[in-house]
Amino acid sequence: MRAVIMAGGKGSRLRPLTCNKPKPMVPVLNKPVMEYAVELLKKHNIPDIAVTLQYLPDVIKAYFGDGSKNGVNLAYFEETTPLGTAGSVKNAEEFLNETFLVISGDGITDYNLTEAVKFHRQKGGLVTIVLAKVANPLEYGAVMCDDDSRIIRFLEKPSWGEVFSDTVNTGIYVIEPEIFQYFAKDVFFDFSKDLFPLLMAEGKPMYGYVCSGYWSDIGSLEQYRQTHNDLLDGLIQVEVEGNKVEEGLWVGKDTVLEPGVKIEGKPIYIGDNCSIEAGVRLGQYTVLGCHNTIHSGSSLKRSILWDYNFLDHEVELRGTTICNHTQIQANSALYEGSVIGDNSLVGRRVIVKPQIKIWPNKVVEDNAVMTDSLIWGEVYHKSLFSTHGVAGITNIEISPEMVVKLAVAHGSTIPQGAHVVISHDYHRSSRVIKKAFAAGLLAAGINVSDIGVTTTPITRYAVKSLQAKAGVHIRILPPHNGTRIILEFLDDNGINISKDMERKIENTYIQEDFRRAEIQNLGEIKYVPQLAEAYRDGLLKTINQDMVKRCRLRLLVAYDYRNLGWFIPPFFEKLGCQVTTVNSVDYSLDDVAGLVQDNHADLGVFLNSNADDVILFTPAGEAIRDEKLMILWAYILLDRLGEKEIGIPITAPSAIEKIAADLGGKVIRTKANPRALMEVSKESMYQPLFDGTYVFLKVLEYLQVKGTDMTSMMDSLPKSYIYKKEVECPWSVKGTVMRRLIEDAKKEKVELLDGVKIFSEGGWTLVLPDCEETIFRVVSEAPTYEAAEKLADYYTSKIEQYKSAG
Repeated sequence: MRAVIMAGGKGSRLRPLTCNKPKPMVPVLNKPVMEYAVELLKKHNIPDIAVTLQYLPDVIKAYFGDGSKNGVNLAYFEETTPLGTAGSVKNAEEFLNETFLVISGDGITDYNLTEAVKFHRQKGGLVTIVLAKVANPLEYGAVMCDDDSRIIRFLEKPSWGEVFSDTVNTGIYVIEPEIFQYFAKDVFFDFSKDLFPLLMAEGKPMYGYVCSGYWSDIGSLEQYRQTHNDLLDGLIQVEVEGNKVEEGLWVGKDTVLEPGVKIEGKPIYIGDNCSIEAGVRLGQYTVLGCHNTIHSGSSLKRSILWDYNFLDHEVELRGTTICNHTQIQANSALYEGSVIGDNSLVGRRVIVKPQIKIWPNKVVEDNAVMTDSLIWGEVYHKSLFSTHGVAGITNIEISPEMVVKLAVAHGSTIPQGAHVVISHDYHRSSRVIKKAFAAGLLAAGINVSDIGVTTTPITRYAVKSLQAKAGVHIRILPPHNGTRIILEFLDDNGINISKDMERKIENTYIQEDFRRAEIQNLGEIKYVPQLAEAYRDGLLKTINQDMVKRCRLRLLVAYDYRNLGWFIPPFFEKLGCQVTTVNSVDYSLDDVAGLVQDNHADLGVFLNSNADDVILFTPAGEAIRDEKLMILWAYILLDRLGEKEIGIPITAPSAIEKIAADLGGKVIRTKANPRALMEVSKESMYQPLFDGTYVFLKVLEYLQVKGTDMTSMMDSLPKSYIYKKEVECPWSVKGTVMRRLIEDAKKEKVELLDGVKIFSEGGWTLVLPDCEETIFRVVSEAPTYEAAEKLADYYTSKIEQYKSAG
């Protein structure tokens, strides 16, 4: 039996810890993380080990040598170009002439590898993937097995809507050498993305083995700190090396703790040759490497110091990590999540705010208040992107300085010299943020077309019209009076950017891997305010204006005067309609329904402040929105516009399939997120489900073409009965709930397009985990409203049951 340790990782997400060493060499309790993998393999009698290398390979070779000091035999295989996980292992093919085990060199586990190998041999498959159950499967590869443990499905880094299990790929595999015949040498090939799908497609046996025990891939700075705590708490079946002087306290050889050092909490770990003066206070989860000097009056809690560091008097550390050869001078304070790189100097009376990173070889001057990382950008640990974009509290979470960096990150992901459309709504905070965003794009060498005050639908149109590479619209979020703001990111088709692009921007932002343009390559900005008129004229060309004008329809239109006042009045003048307008800010939907009746309007229209959504009203004041509006719009698309295929979300009523069948069309169900819906019609200049004005115009035209009114039109369409609920559920058990729902629905028809959709007689229920909040959204459809409510209640009770069971 042989093994492969994959040790080529750069550890970009751990920077600046990994600026001067590869991720497998990052210390955990004073020894490289890879050493834990070596010791685990030795413990399970696997001494012959191949090590795949790429980033800073000599650092690993110099430490481990031939492996003899650890009682193993190491053979190194170095990549000159990235080969992917499978490609790097194939690079060691000559060493792997029998069943072998693959394990990561940058994680820690205490799994029973002997049992995993035994399981593999019993099953006789080509590959066994060692699986772990985790609370949050989003950052891993989710894996589903049948009752015989054979793998039937997996998905790399799913969104919450794609989660079908809480068992994930640990990156530990038991493999037969026959797998090498499926791909060539010296080409990039990944286990999860390439090899495993290929084997599944060919029906080759692959199994999943769920291990009990501890596993951490140390994929972030938070996980790095937590792994230390877990080791000290005894959660990992690994011996903590060092001199344990009492329960919860390790003190290394030749370390001096002067009388008067206060131990204020345990566990605490102190390495060799440290000097700690009287008056120092050490709190819980303090970890000191070797050769550290700490002067009196200093206080440390939940902090990690590597080797050869100097802390002067009255230094306060709270949840910080300090690399090697760093000086922290007197009266300075470093707070939670901050990281100081190698060979840095932090001056006197400095405050390093939470989550700030200082790269190696830097000097922080006396009295500085570090509210920003020293080189590039702000660390942002929660996901930047929500469903519609990057949102937060104005001038606090979404501040000008943060936005400049976000813009540079965005600009760094697209070609230098490209141009991007930017716009904003009426609010002055949006204007401030837009200017900051423009500055960041220009600094990254991106040209900017500023189209001024608009709406998102107009910006979508502008991106396509100007053939821009991307677009960003900035607006406040109702009903917060400007206290919350959102930046909506669009691709070159004017639709919301993909999840891959979101991750690319976010990774660039977090890793601070920005492109700074040379002076001659800085971007230029130009103002193009006429795009709003072009959008309006383009919209009008999509309908038969003469027919609409001849009808002289009476309309009641409610819209936000602040944001749409420049756009709506001239728009309706060109239509020749008799229009009564009201400011939507001052009226509720019930008020508007009453006004429609009072004014004897043929049609009522309520546009939201961004004009990307619309509610229509019949002359009797009945609101046409959500599912009703979707059914109406689907009918118009298939009948009047002659569409053969239409895209609708997985939450849409089944009545639309019936309409499509009657009209000879086809329905494409998509995920419920905006991007998925927009992709179906990305070639269009307009996005029907996200452009309220366009929808209203086409409905208006259709009524005239058919010679009917809104009430008669709605009466002729199939009815839909949908009931919606929300169920609170902690992040930690969302994956478990999804797995249990799928397991319990084996006898039912189930769709896993987005969440889990379970079909029953005459109806269906969709359980959709929310990607931003700790809730499940439950949507049920049935022949009656009461039956739909009953279905939703049934699955709500199941969710409550599963989350309580944990």
